[in-house]
Amino acid sequence: MKVSAIAIPVLAGFASANPIEERQSCPGVHVFGARETTVPQGYGTSQGLVDMVVRAYPGATKAAIVYPACGGQSQCGGVSYDNSARQGTAAVVKAVTEFNQRCPSTKIVLVGYSQGGQIMDGALCGGAGATLTGAALNSVKAAIFMGDPFNVAGLPYNVGTCRAKGFAARPSGYKCSPANPSIIQSYCDSTDPYCCNGNDANSHQQYVNKYGQQALAFIKKLVDAA
Repeated sequence: MKVSAIAIPVLAGFASANPIEERQSCPGVHVFGARETTVPQGYGTSQGLVDMVVRAYPGATKAAIVYPACGGQSQCGGVSYDNSARQGTAAVVKAVTEFNQRCPSTKIVLVGYSQGGQIMDGALCGGAGATLTGAALNSVKAAIFMGDPFNVAGLPYNVGTCRAKGFAARPSGYKCSPANPSIIQSYCDSTDPYCCNGNDANSHQQYVNKYGQQALAFIKKLVDAA
């Protein structure tokens, strides 16, 4: 059968849109960061650690989770905390799933601060609506929660001095699922009034300064082994 001259450039066009070629531009590592309550859209305090990871892996990329980050305050639209966190968890699941579909070989790292930590926690460990599953879940190689209000004492991935619980604490007997708890570290100190029962609000903002290098070493160990 004779192939017309018109068909040739059409076929060439299909070849140039080959998904394999598109995947070649995908990064080796991609970091999602999520900000704390009332902070304007972006990374908030998570940015310090997000940038540390990006610098550790040349060519790595990053993106902030888009969600209300609200607790009923007028400056963030009056969205209730629970509604904001639920929207945030769904946004994490959507962002990670869509990125994994585009770049299935990219290793993903999650970094969440305060409410941002809670939405990462919900996406990995359930109990908050949408949950990561399948290839998208497997693409997450490391996750850091800092000042997570879901915090409860006794979890295997807890780091810090808190022996109590956050204001939105997980129930008694809780276990993380479906994620493997070994990919997580959750930082919370006893002085923090949000992830613990302390009374020093300033301590809530210090986790990157205090534990950033430790968190980075944990991330690198898991990403490099994956």
